[in-house]
Amino acid sequence: MIRINLLEQDKTTKEGPKINLGGISTTGVVWIVVLLLAVGYIGVTWYSLGHRIETLKQDLAQAQEDLKEVESALRTVDERQAKKDALEQRVSLISELKRRQRVPVHLLDQISQQLPEFLWLEGLEERDGGIQVRGKATTFNAVSNFYNNLRDSAFFSDVTMGTTQRVPEGVSFVLSCRFTPPQGESGGEDESSDDAGARS
Repeated sequence: MIRINLLEQDKTTKEGPKINLGGISTTGVVWIVVLLLAVGYIGVTWYSLGHRIETLKQDLAQAQEDLKEVESALRTVDERQAKKDALEQRVSLISELKRRQRVPVHLLDQISQQLPEFLWLEGLEERDGGIQVRGKATTFNAVSNFYNNLRDSAFFSDVTMGTTQRVPEGVSFVLSCRFTPPQGESGGEDESSDDAGARS
């Protein structure tokens, strides 16, 4: 009687064929695949970062070039502004010098017109925007007349009588006031032409 063991055949069939990987288990294969994927990801990431760094370096270099151009343009603007300021100061100085040259002429002319008889001047000094006049007269009335003449003049203001005292010649006095040059003789046209010449 022949017996056939069907259970053994079914067991063999269920297990299926075994793959020989040279002694490497399935778990080892999985870890190798994971490792390869990780290395690949790191490589791609490293390349991407390297490319990004190179791009940033190029952007930085371009920004530095742009900054140099802006700084150069600003220096040009500053130089032009400095030249403009120097020219304006020069024009202002010329105008101020011309104004100061005219004021004494007008001042002496106007004071001479206000001098009464029996009074003469010994000194005239400009101080803090005001005028101090020193002189002598034969009488107090002459000093009073000079004071009133200055007060009535349109070219003098803040007329203040200082000290007066008797001297062998009569009376000495000190008087202070402020002088306003005639507007029609301020030399505006001359200054304008000079300013234009200075600018050219």
